Amino acid sequence: MTEPKKGGGSYLVMFGLISLLFITILVVAYRITRQANPIMLDDQGRPQPTHRS
Repeated sequence: MTEPKKGGGSYLVMFGLISLLFITILVVAYRITRQANPIMLDDQGRPQPTHRS
């Protein structure tokens, strides 16, 4: 009465690889933005004082 399970392992592997790639891109982007030192400008283009914590 029970049917054998259909193959889907290749889809799961592909989904896992794409998910891993996405998470890796997010982590790399987070690390790059943490190291960035942006300069905020006001309406006239002058640097604003920033309070970095």
